Amino acid sequence: MDFISRKFIFVVNVFIIFLSGCNSTPPALSHDTKTVSSERIAFNEVFEARGFYLSSANNINYLNVKQCGNYQLQSHRGSVRYPENSINAVVDALDNGFDVVEIDVQVTRDGVWVVHHDKRTGRETGTVDNVQRKIERIRYSKEWGYLRTRDRNSGQLSDTVPPDFRAMSKAFASNAGPGKKLNIEIKSDAPSGDLEMLDYLAFTTIGQGRYYYSSLSLRTLERMRNINSQVFLSFIQSPAEQSMKLLKAQIEKGASSDNLYQENQERIENIAGVAFRRYKEKRYDSHAGINTLRKALKRNFGMAIDIRQYIGQAGRIKPLVTGYQIPVATYTINDHVYHANALLKVEARSRPDSVIIDDTLYGFCTQYGLPDMRAYTGSTASTKRIAILPVDLDLERLDEVDTYFDNGLYPALGGLLKNIDKNVTSPAFIPVMLNLEAGPKEREREVNLKTDRAIEVELRDSNDAPFL
Repeated sequence: MDFISRKFIFVVNVFIIFLSGCNSTPPALSHDTKTVSSERIAFNEVFEARGFYLSSANNINYLNVKQCGNYQLQSHRGSVRYPENSINAVVDALDNGFDVVEIDVQVTRDGVWVVHHDKRTGRETGTVDNVQRKIERIRYSKEWGYLRTRDRNSGQLSDTVPPDFRAMSKAFASNAGPGKKLNIEIKSDAPSGDLEMLDYLAFTTIGQGRYYYSSLSLRTLERMRNINSQVFLSFIQSPAEQSMKLLKAQIEKGASSDNLYQENQERIENIAGVAFRRYKEKRYDSHAGINTLRKALKRNFGMAIDIRQYIGQAGRIKPLVTGYQIPVATYTINDHVYHANALLKVEARSRPDSVIIDDTLYGFCTQYGLPDMRAYTGSTASTKRIAILPVDLDLERLDEVDTYFDNGLYPALGGLLKNIDKNVTSPAFIPVMLNLEAGPKEREREVNLKTDRAIEVELRDSNDAPFL
């Protein structure tokens, strides 16, 4: 389940608020407290007039009921603004208003449940001693401290050690409001004793009814059912074969050009917990398949289905699972944009109950409609400009307003540029936005920028006379 991350910034006159995945509290705008307050108030008016508000962590949230296709929204591995499966990512997703936060857990060699998706370090996390480790072979007490979370965008390692499940569950319990749930995807093929410990930790720190389990392994969920007769279980149907091929090609392309993946080729053979060699998708979205699930899981269970499998047969699958009173979620192991666009093509009556997404709540939900915008004038130079822009202004791209405004354009939802005035057919110029930041490979190596001495070349004609 890959994702496309969004990093957004807000321009407040000459000050810039970076809404990146690095800070859990809003950064200061200025040393002048009065200026900070007035600028914040001015931008709060912008959002409120458009039916949103900025949370204390600078998430764009709905003032009233979110307009989002009536989905239960699950944040895949936590907020896209922070390293995946980190405590900050989970807390930020809760602040952003997600109904469910999904995390991945594995058990180490010495029986400690940790929060980690990949079987090995390398992509999701790195190690300070530059040694790649397999998570299930790590001795937590001796080696876990070598691991560091990795920034989703830059690939840079942070100073933060990935959390164990106990720490994560405590953080979730402390920050989750009523009705919020933690989706614990079990990646390890763990014996019953380890699963009992996992459920004990979840039950004692989070509380029954506030968490549930998901897994690609029916055997794992069957064991968990024997441990906890009440907990909800979500069986993840294995990805579509086409989805696997696309991800395999993507990983191989990355491995050929990025040293970050050179030692992580196992992901090609172990995508989403299932081997790719001789891969053949096994589906349960049928009467026979659901009866197999009922026999193993007995009660209180649901399904998660690859959107590539769901999109073509939504009219068959949704009535089927509804008849069995089984909730269904969709996910993707490919591109989030594909998942989001595919969902838009599904008729309302055939939509899944839940979606597991790699986006902000604002970024995903605004595809389904926008709140009515009330008139406002703005109280600063920037907000006065914003006040005259149409309702589909992308609030995650306010930093681009000044760039395009004088050319009669504005950044619209969907990654578009639109005309402010229909009489304006083309801009006077289209600025080239250069990314001057070094990529992860450049950051992780020393680059010698010192130039060599110049070489002087003298050209002469056939008579050995120099050219003028």
